[in-house]
Amino acid sequence: NLGLFTAVDIQHYPLGEEITIVISVQERWFFLGSPYLQVEERNNYDLVNAILDLDFHRLVYGASIQWKNVTGRNETITLFGQLGFSQRLMLDIVRPTLSRKSLDHRFGLSFRNQHEYIIGTEEGRAQWRRIESESLIRQWRVYAGARRRFGLYKTLYAEVKMEHFRFSDSLYLFSLEGGPANTLTTNNGLEYFPSFQVQFYEDQRDYRAFPLSGWKYQLLGRISGGPASVATTTFGKIGLTWAHHLPVGEKFNFSYGTQHLLTVGKRVPFFSKSFLGISQSEFTGLSTNLRGYEPFAVGTTYMGVIKSEWKYALIPRQILHFEEIPYPRFRDLQIGLYLSAFCDLAYLRDDSFNGADQSLTNQLLSGYGFGLNVIGFYDMLLRVEYARNHFNQGGIYFHTDLQIK
Repeated sequence: NLGLFTAVDIQHYPLGEEITIVISVQERWFFLGSPYLQVEERNNYDLVNAILDLDFHRLVYGASIQWKNVTGRNETITLFGQLGFSQRLMLDIVRPTLSRKSLDHRFGLSFRNQHEYIIGTEEGRAQWRRIESESLIRQWRVYAGARRRFGLYKTLYAEVKMEHFRFSDSLYLFSLEGGPANTLTTNNGLEYFPSFQVQFYEDQRDYRAFPLSGWKYQLLGRISGGPASVATTTFGKIGLTWAHHLPVGEKFNFSYGTQHLLTVGKRVPFFSKSFLGISQSEFTGLSTNLRGYEPFAVGTTYMGVIKSEWKYALIPRQILHFEEIPYPRFRDLQIGLYLSAFCDLAYLRDDSFNGADQSLTNQLLSGYGFGLNVIGFYDMLLRVEYARNHFNQGGIYFHTDLQIK
């Protein structure tokens, strides 16, 4: 479970009233380098379309170097670099502990430079803008976090960070629906503020990649800003999620879940709002898509989503073991095939000063349809779904993440 060894073999030998235990371990490589190749679209829907259209102008490439078990305490240092559509550098240090009463620590910093950026939405569609001659955005972030585990299922994570955004002055020349974009709260291209955020969750699900039984809840909070000397704006967020997975008979499973996220503050930068349709990593455990609305993007100050799904096992989740494979870590293959029928509901509101696009807010959004869930090697999940929305528009969509988290 430490991830330090590729193989662990435990043998015991009785000798009279004593037992000798011999543990043989094969250590993994502690220096790991891996290449990185991705297309930085706003979500998986745009990624699939970019590949089908052979549009790779948002292609990025790079590599990461990881040093595990630095001092023998299972620390991990990760260095990541990226070129292409956006240029990124990241240093991340994780120091876990084995004691329940101690804290895991995390530190890091990152930099991003990008010529093209989403500055808003029009009629529910993300609007990219690009400047060829200069960077549209440069972002720096420094963070430090601590994690406390309360038993096997309950976890508390808190993090402080400082973020600094420098936008090109040309940003103020862009417009949306005939008016100014109002992406920022300032008129000098700068946004900077410290943040403190906290997450507490209890996770009783059986299989994290594709749960079939159990439940999970999560409480979220963030406060950003402060005095004018250290921040350009002030806002806060609170939220909660709940998901429940229930086996019904031998082959049926029913899942339902909800998530709510409220943003409080008169002046919230566009990039700091909560989104459906634009992938974010602000809080872990949140789903950023609503089935049937994959082509759309919505920035919100309040998000309320309810999701439900029936699943039928064509091939129940199971693990196939292949002893003839010489590498122990690749001998077990997870497979599963499930049909699904689903219905999602959402109510969104945007009360921010830059919330000019109200095409998908203040109304009930509904998505429904059916799909096929494929479970594969190393907890891989592929969802192929046909979904319709309240506009009576339908389409086939591909996803690689869990919808009801």
